[in-house]
Amino acid sequence: KEEQRRVHLRSAELLKNLFFLNGGIYIKFGQHIAQLDHLLPDQYVNTMKVMLNKAPTQPYEKVKLTFKEEFGDVPENLYKHFDPVPIFSASLAQVHVAETKSGEKVAVKVQHRGLRETSSSDIAATYYLVLLLHKIFPTLNFMWLAEEMQDNLP
Repeated sequence: KEEQRRVHLRSAELLKNLFFLNGGIYIKFGQHIAQLDHLLPDQYVNTMKVMLNKAPTQPYEKVKLTFKEEFGDVPENLYKHFDPVPIFSASLAQVHVAETKSGEKVAVKVQHRGLRETSSSDIAATYYLVLLLHKIFPTLNFMWLAEEMQDNLP
């Protein structure tokens, strides 16, 4: 029992590091795992809980590139004020505080760069990972998770 617990903990740590390294939907996947305490061993659930509150941020230079591609200009020219430091970051986007030219304070959600370009392959990889898990552990069926990701991600 103790050996199994250690193996689960080591595997969960490796998986968490892999999810953080790959970012985007992998962090979203880790967030789902963190909420499956009724299905998965505690070691996985507890290890992934950090993903519920800690998602990496993108540097401001990448935010400016996203704005340039989407709106044709950088935030400084589109807003009266745009805070380069995000107030929140999630798996797929981060939020910046800005002030419109008319003086209204707003929250601006900026999607992380590279998400669209990699989402198709990431979703396919997730689908096959879930399929593999189901073959190895027939009682675990996470196809619903792969389908939800496919329906809701860019």
